[in-house]
Amino acid sequence: MTFTRSTSAIRRPAAMAAVQAAVLAATLVACGGAAPAEEPAAPVATPEARTSVAVSEGDARASGIETAPARTIERAEPLQASGVVTFDERRTARLGSLVEGVVDEINVQPGDRVARGVILARLHSHVVHDAWASYSKAQAERKRVAAELAYARTAEARAALLVESRALSPQELERARADVNTVIQEMASVDAEITRAEQDLGHYGVAVGVDMKPGEDTSVPVRAPFAGTVIERQATQGSAVTPGTPLLVISDLSRVWITAEVDEALIGRVVTGGAVTIEAAAYPGESFTGKLTTVGDIVNPTTRRVTLRVEADNADRRLKPQMFVTVALGSSASRRVLVVPSRAVQQMEGETVVFVRSGADQYSRRAVATGMDFAGEVEIVKGLKEGEVVVTAGAFLLKSELLKPAGEEP
Repeated sequence: MTFTRSTSAIRRPAAMAAVQAAVLAATLVACGGAAPAEEPAAPVATPEARTSVAVSEGDARASGIETAPARTIERAEPLQASGVVTFDERRTARLGSLVEGVVDEINVQPGDRVARGVILARLHSHVVHDAWASYSKAQAERKRVAAELAYARTAEARAALLVESRALSPQELERARADVNTVIQEMASVDAEITRAEQDLGHYGVAVGVDMKPGEDTSVPVRAPFAGTVIERQATQGSAVTPGTPLLVISDLSRVWITAEVDEALIGRVVTGGAVTIEAAAYPGESFTGKLTTVGDIVNPTTRRVTLRVEADNADRRLKPQMFVTVALGSSASRRVLVVPSRAVQQMEGETVVFVRSGADQYSRRAVATGMDFAGEVEIVKGLKEGEVVVTAGAFLLKSELLKPAGEEP
């Protein structure tokens, strides 16, 4: 096989002339003559960068060189956005302390799945003692008032009998009835105090019932507001807490959010309420379905992007919070793109290049700019025209030939 470089090898006349001049000068010195003034050396030519290789048709076939023309196709690009899986904030609870006190116990660890209402932790606090004291005092007061009410009603009934027998004046009966009404109003006040004490205990998570023991049930329970997974434990046993101190984070992961961003120039093609497809690198070849529920109202001034929120069912919990995903929001309008087979694109000396057949037996290196990949083809953004023929197989041989040193014969 014979490859011919398009640029000739460096000529040698300049070197030969320099040698002859040196011999002549030495001869003159030996004969007693003065040496001629030294002339500046002729510049040495540098090899030009080789950009093309000549290969005959027969050699090209023997070397497995194949070609194909660059062509234009209609392509509707998918509208995609990168995103990350997050918690559904409507199904996430960040539990904090309601009281000032100490953590008595924490019964769960991150990753535990819990049912609605289960006790996750208990706190010890003096406010519960105070609430029980108010409740007990109100209950004792109610017993006293109940006894007074019973006595007042008995007195009223006796007065009524005496009035009938004319043994007592009607004014005394009215006074007895007034006493009954006074005690009834006092009873209402006591009942209101009991209700307030019960509400205080309920606020701290203590449900008052017949089986409750005011002297013993003095801890504040922290209960799961719904069934879910413990995401984070933010306190330990013995920790001192105040109202608002974070304790636990629990989330129902059967449904998640995906937060994604799109360029502001594409926001006009995003439709709220539409179905979207979600793909994760963790599950190649699989996809999940979601719904675009929210398009942000603010453009990020740094990235010039708008935030989107997608909601997705996650009953099998395969989508994990903080997992990176790609969200397909639909397709954009079709456009014409110039493509070549992906095999035609080469990397050479830091450049992206293709080899173009520039003549019957001539192949030239051409720098190009590439765009998106389309199922075995790549978009050419710059450097090539439709119909130009590029090498799709055997380009490595042409690339190797161009990389040989300038003085080396093929």
